[in-house]
Amino acid sequence: MLRHLDQCIEINAQRIIKTTAIFRLMSVPVLLPGEPEPVELIRGQRASRLLIHADHGGNTVPRNLNHLGIGADTLSRHVGWDIGAAAVSRHLAMRMDATAVIARYSRLIIDVNRALGDPEAIPQTSDGFAIPANVNMTAEQQADRVRTLYWPYHQSIDWELGLIREAGHLPAVLSVHSFTPALMSRDRVKPRPWHCGVMFSRDTRFGDHLIAEMRKVPGMIVGENEPYSGITHGYCAKVHGLSQSVPHAQIEIRQDLICTEAGQRWWADYLATIIPVILNKDDMNELRHY
Repeated sequence: MLRHLDQCIEINAQRIIKTTAIFRLMSVPVLLPGEPEPVELIRGQRASRLLIHADHGGNTVPRNLNHLGIGADTLSRHVGWDIGAAAVSRHLAMRMDATAVIARYSRLIIDVNRALGDPEAIPQTSDGFAIPANVNMTAEQQADRVRTLYWPYHQSIDWELGLIREAGHLPAVLSVHSFTPALMSRDRVKPRPWHCGVMFSRDTRFGDHLIAEMRKVPGMIVGENEPYSGITHGYCAKVHGLSQSVPHAQIEIRQDLICTEAGQRWWADYLATIIPVILNKDDMNELRHY
């Protein structure tokens, strides 16, 4: 009887060891040594108090995630990233000697512009495209993405905002995004008409000034809280702008206008001419609590 009990204990111990080994094999790290850091930072001399962030700037996927099961072609589309947003952010930061914080990894891995717990933070589908690697994830796998990609991005923005304050300036925050001219799931019949849109929620001052300046350009169609509402969308703007009482806005530029370097430079140059004027306005130089 004792020998049989010992054999059972040994068999169970071997099963535990094998199960633990399988779990460890499944719980592979999100990033491998040598892969890019999750955040691209452009700091310069910080002559400007503007902080630019591009939440969907990159479409890189870590090697361990095997293109999320969707392939490079899908990742290069609007579902994988905001086409042109990172380049506009880089050019604008260099033109204004401002700080830019850019997310390198695809929004489909984890969307840093969503609250944790939001089903769209790790989407199982996006504009009709299935994302196989995001289905049936364990809590630990999700937590790994949060620790590796989500928090470093938000911590980088807050750190840079702190440096601007430390230098004696009130930060102003601009979130740079781009939007597809037509969503496959909704807008094929009626394409989006705007060249760009400006999003904001309760603190409207930066957004109001941007819209007023851009509507001075002949023929430019500027949407107010379009193509998305800053009230229901724009998580980063709320966390790093509204909750910190500093001027902030989110700009959405139509992707076909910034899919080339010429277009990216044009928009960066244009924004670099109007934003300094806006930053000098009285209401842009005060904390506002909501």
